[in-house]
Amino acid sequence: MNTIIGRREWFSIPELGVGWMKGKVDTGARSSCLHAVNIGEFLKEGERWVSFETIGGVFCESPIVFVKRVKSSTGVPRLRHFIEVNAETPDGQRHDLILSLADRSKMKCPLLLGRRALRGMLVDCGRAFVFGKIVV
Repeated sequence: MNTIIGRREWFSIPELGVGWMKGKVDTGARSSCLHAVNIGEFLKEGERWVSFETIGGVFCESPIVFVKRVKSSTGVPRLRHFIEVNAETPDGQRHDLILSLADRSKMKCPLLLGRRALRGMLVDCGRAFVFGKIVV
């Protein structure tokens, strides 16, 4: 049975110290994206890592899964770092996500979930916060 997801959902990423944030479901986007600024790459024990600031000014570090060019919604291709995280929903579900990092400060939702993250899910565009609501 497929999981139903609404057009917007609450997510947290405990491993990065990121609390509850709104995620927007976008079936037109292939990859998912997390709001990030002050992005910098560095080596840690011979591996490529990335540091960045995200929602609420939280400073994060994570291993880089890969780097590739991604076209934004404006059609401009930019080089982006991708990381792998385990996100939680209010009902306790855990979702493995591969996220690109980009400045989403002008967007309403700091997290965008693309098609790859939505595999095995059915999107009910008439509903939101199916996994539970958070009051922030």
